[in-house]
Amino acid sequence: MKPFPWHLEAVARIVGARERLPHALLVHGPEGIGKAEFARSLAQALLCEKPVNATACGACDGCRWFEQGNHPDFREVVPEIDEAGEEPAEGEAPRAEAKPDAKKSLVIKVDQVRALADFIALTTHRAGVRVLVIRPAEAMHPAAANALLKTLEEPPPATLIVLVSDRPARVLPTIRSRCRALALGLPPRDTALAWLRAEGVEDPATALAVAGGAPLLARELAGPEEIALRKRVVAELSRPSGADPVLFATGMDRIALERVVYWMQTWVQDLLRVRAGSTVRHHADSAAPIAARARAARTEALFALERELRMARRLAAHPLNARLLAEHLMMTYNRAVPGVSAGSHR
Repeated sequence: MKPFPWHLEAVARIVGARERLPHALLVHGPEGIGKAEFARSLAQALLCEKPVNATACGACDGCRWFEQGNHPDFREVVPEIDEAGEEPAEGEAPRAEAKPDAKKSLVIKVDQVRALADFIALTTHRAGVRVLVIRPAEAMHPAAANALLKTLEEPPPATLIVLVSDRPARVLPTIRSRCRALALGLPPRDTALAWLRAEGVEDPATALAVAGGAPLLARELAGPEEIALRKRVVAELSRPSGADPVLFATGMDRIALERVVYWMQTWVQDLLRVRAGSTVRHHADSAAPIAARARAARTEALFALERELRMARRLAAHPLNARLLAEHLMMTYNRAVPGVSAGSHR
């Protein structure tokens, strides 16, 4: 697989210095920029037998094995819940058929890490390198993290371990200290817009804005169902009289809840920006209602709501009563941003 345009330089830089590879990389950055794809494209480039401009040729035996998912020198470890089927691309909402199975784990378990012992102990194929990708690194159970730590303390030769994380602060400090950190940022806006146009996104500027500049997330949010859901949430949050929590939450399921929480987060962030005298970042097409609601908002309550939404977003991936949580969040929003009949305009 080829790196995304905004990752070409980073892949080429690492592959070009393959004689001085670190034993472990901690790849981190915002959600929706393609960190998982970066790790895979880097792995394929390192395993390619005839790289072109420091990227995989796509035609050699190594590339064919990699693309078929059976390269002997590559392993990827993800939570069990993601092993049951195709993994959604980074930034995508979980698919309806990928609902959590109570028998599958949302964490990377210690047995998964211990099972890598034979892989790491074997001689590499054709005297090349081996690459191990673990993602998301923050999903490792503490016992799994400790098992990996033993490998990092005595790194095997010709091996690159790539940890991918949205939240590196949640990775065990002793693991972070034994990895070379590689921060991947948002791509330049023009680069992201060009890629979105090539992907067939009709309104790339709006999609990129609501995604906070993350192109993979923007592509996902440009889908018809996502657009319809966003319109529904924005309409509710824009109401001068306040949201109707009970009506809004009726029929809410876990899959929709995850995205609702995201839309509420970005809306609250825009409200805080306007309250601070800045401009709308995410919902630029709703600047007028955001300005109106910002005048009624209570800044301290908005900060408290933003913290609660962050917590809710982590919980949304777990089995829960989606309707009750959506209702609660909308009620909390109403307290932070009172309607015209209940609050003052400040």
